Amino acid sequence: MSMHNPKSLRRRTAQATTQSTRSATPPPPSEPAVRQKAPKQPQTMPYLQAQVVHYKPRVSVLDKELTTVSYHGLLNFLLLLLSATLIRLAIENYLKYGILVTIPGASVSRLDWLATLAGLLAVVASFLAAFAIEKGAIPAATMRCAEPHIESKSLGVGVPPEEKFTIVMHLANLAFVLTAPACITYFAIFQPALGTLVMAFACIMFLKLYSLAATNFDLRRAYRLNDSHLDSDPLSFSSISRGRLVVCSTQFCQPEASGISALPNGCCLPTKTRASFSLNALALAKAPVGADDRIDAKADALPQPRPRQRSASTASQVLSRIADASGPISAAETVAAHSDSEAATAAPSMQTAARWSVGEQPSTVDDGAAARHKVARHRIQYSVAYPSNVTLCNFGYFWLAPTLCYQPSYPRTVGPIRKSFLAKRLAELVIIGIAMYVLIQQYAVPTLVGSVKAIDKRDGFWLSERVLKLSVISAIVWFLGFYAVFHAGLNALAEMLRFADRAFYLDWWNSVDLAAYWREWNLPIHYFCKRHIMLPLISAPLSLPVNVGVMLTFLVSAIMHELLFGIPTHCLRGYSFVGMMMQIPLIQLTQWLVRWRGPESGLGNAVFWISFCIVGQPLGVVQYYYTWVKNNP
Repeated sequence: MSMHNPKSLRRRTAQATTQSTRSATPPPPSEPAVRQKAPKQPQTMPYLQAQVVHYKPRVSVLDKELTTVSYHGLLNFLLLLLSATLIRLAIENYLKYGILVTIPGASVSRLDWLATLAGLLAVVASFLAAFAIEKGAIPAATMRCAEPHIESKSLGVGVPPEEKFTIVMHLANLAFVLTAPACITYFAIFQPALGTLVMAFACIMFLKLYSLAATNFDLRRAYRLNDSHLDSDPLSFSSISRGRLVVCSTQFCQPEASGISALPNGCCLPTKTRASFSLNALALAKAPVGADDRIDAKADALPQPRPRQRSASTASQVLSRIADASGPISAAETVAAHSDSEAATAAPSMQTAARWSVGEQPSTVDDGAAARHKVARHRIQYSVAYPSNVTLCNFGYFWLAPTLCYQPSYPRTVGPIRKSFLAKRLAELVIIGIAMYVLIQQYAVPTLVGSVKAIDKRDGFWLSERVLKLSVISAIVWFLGFYAVFHAGLNALAEMLRFADRAFYLDWWNSVDLAAYWREWNLPIHYFCKRHIMLPLISAPLSLPVNVGVMLTFLVSAIMHELLFGIPTHCLRGYSFVGMMMQIPLIQLTQWLVRWRGPESGLGNAVFWISFCIVGQPLGVVQYYYTWVKNNP
């Protein structure tokens, strides 16, 4: 029965069919006919505890040799921490004092306003007097020499007889512009803010009128000598060697004996100079330029102002141009040109660079890297010749221009005034002015009141706490004031006057020595001191050493600071004078730190911040406020 079972029959038939199919189909070539199992390998534990960790020399992240690390996160944390501290101080101040801010000028008496107006009118009168003096000092055509004198010795030194009366009148006018507003401020103005305003205008006008008189003195001398191009200037082939100004020529210069190198044009230049450094411009330290020429090079390398568009250059590109340039930075490259009206419309390529509507095309100032040692980097050449510049319009432009150095012509921008740029700067002035007033009234005044009590009780720890607390507000107000004056204010004024040279400051916050700070934070003052104080002192007939010139320059600056801060507060005790003169030993200290630890260490920069913002400014404010309170109970 099993043989005839249909289920078993179908099962055997299917198995036979499957076996025949497998035998007819050959196996694929990629697979072996018979698969054999691989023998099992014995498993071992990895050497987990013997892995190599230290395999090459490396430095710490915070090491000064590692220059590629970013501190962005730490900077964010410090900013947040500072913000939290300021918010806490604001809450504490409100809980303790309430709202102290009042309407500005509400408590100022009518007498103060009238005395302020009288002081400002005295300043304006001195300007008109200076114009009248210069107008009357124009020499007649018969007083000019028949032939031009090219040799430098023909320029001479000293004061010509016909100039003595003009100099006496200018000196009397300069004395008036300081003494008249100073007397009005000291005896008639009670409010220190108004007194500071009057004295600031008086000091600025004093410097401007001095520059105007001194510059026109040289222009008149060149006019009498028939030297219209002023190319006989001895400073154009002078240099500073071994702390003195050296006027070099091929017949007098002995490079082998003096230890200085000679240029092809006969100028003798020192082979080594001591330079100041900047944390963001360390490449400049390798450039063979002096300290003042370094400032000129950094200022010349700034991007040119382009109307209605932003410059594509960044700070790093600017510094790399100075460091990587094989040749000198010429005036034609960095300042474009002083082009006349026809030159402004001549070439379309001029649209890609800064263009000037007044002036001339200056020549290349440097023939080689060593030529940067020359004291005079630019030729004396103006588009307005003397005496055509002695006009009320020309002098009035200089009065309003954001500079302290008079020139018959200035670089001017071409095109309309940028209204949006001007509106931004004016808005910044208003906003920053309000912020400064609120900070002073709400935070600085209570701290100063507490400092008076600390001084009366002779409590040194309490006074130190007051000074350190005031340092925060003082630093914030000072930074806001710097931005308002040197960036917003001067740029707005330059835009309205189309004054093209907008280099009013450099990166002074990176200064590793105080000398670099005093050169870079206020370029108008730096140029004035170099042009009208340093060069006349170290040149003939005085020929003083450079170090003596530096000390006398700080002496003049100390006197001006004392007038600016001592007279409005009725405190002529020499606080500002001593503070400025103390900068000389601090400069020596910071420069010694730079030579000892290098500019990368930041020790000189720390000394600068501590001496200037953390201790110097708040301590000076406390001293002046205490004296003012005691003199006006």
